[in-house]
Amino acid sequence: MNVHLTYVSDNRSVRNPILQFLAEKWYTILYFWHMIIGIFIELENSPEGDKRPVVLVSGLLGRTLSWEPMLKYLSANGHPVYTVPLGFQLGNIRKKSKILETFLIEKNIKDCYIVGHSMGGLIASGLTYKGRDRVKKIFIAGTPVKGTYLSYFLPMFICSWQMMPNSKFIREVGEVFGKLPNVQSVFTKKDQVILPSENSRLGHFDDVELPEAGHLNLFMGPLGIECLSDLITAEEKKDPKPTIRKVESSKQPKDVEFSKTPSKSPASASKKSPPLKKFVPFKTREVEIDS
Repeated sequence: MNVHLTYVSDNRSVRNPILQFLAEKWYTILYFWHMIIGIFIELENSPEGDKRPVVLVSGLLGRTLSWEPMLKYLSANGHPVYTVPLGFQLGNIRKKSKILETFLIEKNIKDCYIVGHSMGGLIASGLTYKGRDRVKKIFIAGTPVKGTYLSYFLPMFICSWQMMPNSKFIREVGEVFGKLPNVQSVFTKKDQVILPSENSRLGHFDDVELPEAGHLNLFMGPLGIECLSDLITAEEKKDPKPTIRKVESSKQPKDVEFSKTPSKSPASASKKSPPLKKFVPFKTREVEIDS
């Protein structure tokens, strides 16, 4: 049995199973509603913030609108937050990875955190070195890193074939995640989409179990949002984003010129001595870097 962590909130208690069930049904309704209206409306990014940026990546059928509570929560904590428009999320996962990478480059997003829900975590795993160099850490929530048997019920989509257990794609994902040191998984033991639920675990010592049920609750529910935000905050405290504070330097002094009236010596009072100039070295600008 693999060792893992369990998230414990300081601000809220775990809901009883009936409320968890009802909440997951409500998130499901919202998710499919967002899928429809997301054809016409995209969630606006929140690029302001003094901490590292966070990029949110949706899963199967996901739209950016479903990330709104998470975006507001992270933005309030000082993070610039971006959502990636990926369409209906039914096609080739590798192509979606290229879209994500292009998004990072075009938006000039660097040293960021990626939060990938479900298939979004698989999309993040497909980044090439051009994209990975821009990522500080990847957090995956309910991602079928070992596939899900639910894919057999949706064989008409390319991504479903890719997410079948033991598929070539899933084996390659396992190799990638096995080599990346900067990936952390959040999962729940009662996930109705990842079958079996254990397939969403990386097997790392820092895998985090959310003590509530539900696949969508992992990123739409208050406990899931708080959990992912706390993990990002903990990572930020380990290695805070460097900030540069410029200290204003005094103006560079001009050359100091003495009076043109020469001083007269007793020996030659009539001779004019050339004007003297005194050069003062320039002062250098000081820059302090907060570590």
